[in-house]
Amino acid sequence: MDIFVQQLVNSLSVASVTILIGIGITLIFGLAGIVNFAHGEFLMVGGMATWFMVGAGMNFFVALVLAGLLVGALGFAAERCLFRFTLNRPMNGFIMSIGLSVILQHAVIRVFNEFQKSITDPVGLVWTIGGVDIIAMRAIVVAVTAVIVAITYFGISRSRYGMALRASVSDRDTAELMGIPVRRYVTGVFIYGSLLAGIGGALMISLFPITPFTGSVIIIRGFAVSLIGGLGNVGGAVVGGLVLGLVDGLSAGYGYPEWTDAYSLVVMILILVLRPQGLLGGTLGPKAS
Repeated sequence: MDIFVQQLVNSLSVASVTILIGIGITLIFGLAGIVNFAHGEFLMVGGMATWFMVGAGMNFFVALVLAGLLVGALGFAAERCLFRFTLNRPMNGFIMSIGLSVILQHAVIRVFNEFQKSITDPVGLVWTIGGVDIIAMRAIVVAVTAVIVAITYFGISRSRYGMALRASVSDRDTAELMGIPVRRYVTGVFIYGSLLAGIGGALMISLFPITPFTGSVIIIRGFAVSLIGGLGNVGGAVVGGLVLGLVDGLSAGYGYPEWTDAYSLVVMILILVLRPQGLLGGTLGPKAS
């Protein structure tokens, strides 16, 4: 039992990073209708930027904030220069995102080479509770994600910005007729989703080494999280991440750890067969009223 609990605790921190990716995918798809395949590369860029800044002597938590801002700026540039022209052509946006993914991979290889990068544990503390070792940095990853999830949920469900955002998702044309600046909201969503990816990359490199190809792996889990919960539903991304975390814990503790990703995809397929709209359905938060 201790082994399972230990693996579950470890998996929860990985699931937290995946949740951040899933939220970004969900927000961008919910408003812009674009499946951004380059979102994994945004995370990878955040991780690489964190590695560079920490290696230059910067405090990890300062680097985390700067990585988020850097990738948020990257998302802004991508939306303004590329994706704004594909709002009514989602397939074009998807293909464009694949091209952007490849460009970012090769740009990072050109700058940093293709080898994996890692940093030392920024905190270096381990707590033992009931026979289970809890690495402090993993707990921080979970806590940071929980705070971001809470801010995102309440921002969407309680604020005027969130109400306008949900109205835009429900009917973009009607929202524009009502004076809601939908295109600005699309830009804002790209910036926020990208910022979360940058933070996710910083958190990920505090746990594991990353390479220029990490984004291609994590994006699959990000899509799985979004689809399990319901593409376009922020709460669904959280539920999907927790489901994958449970699957990871079970497979690592009682199955074959090297098959973890395969188990996760099998669970995703089963859920989509039984409930094609995902566990919570594909809506962006509560209905606007």
